Amino acid sequence: MYNDIEIGGYEMNSETRDSIAGYLSRVMNSDPAKVPKNKVQVRIAGETFTIIAPESEEYIRRVAAMVDEKITSVISSSRMPIIDAAVLAACNLADEQLKAVETAENLRQQIKAYIDDMARLRTELNDARREIARLTK
Repeated sequence: MYNDIEIGGYEMNSETRDSIAGYLSRVMNSDPAKVPKNKVQVRIAGETFTIIAPESEEYIRRVAAMVDEKITSVISSSRMPIIDAAVLAACNLADEQLKAVETAENLRQQIKAYIDDMARLRTELNDARREIARLTK
């Protein structure tokens, strides 16, 4: 399927989008020289994209489905151009991601506090056992 779209005044066909997706996949990969392993075609907002990434096909499809769901949700709630809907969906996903990172960090801090408390209580327990042993002699 060959779909032409225009972004920022530049015409972009599916071949260009695919090469951009491949480039972004390589740039985001920790080793730029490493070639991603999976090439998966997905549909997002009615357009077909080829995603090239080292993650599994199932994972890539889950990510694409999430993006599609967000864009479709924005489009269905208002009449706006697809690019505007994509930007708003990206903002919503970034918001969710930042909140998830913040929640995870809060949980890490709580767990660390619990571990510190547990270590302190173990020390107190050991001290109490030594005191009991000393007093029973």
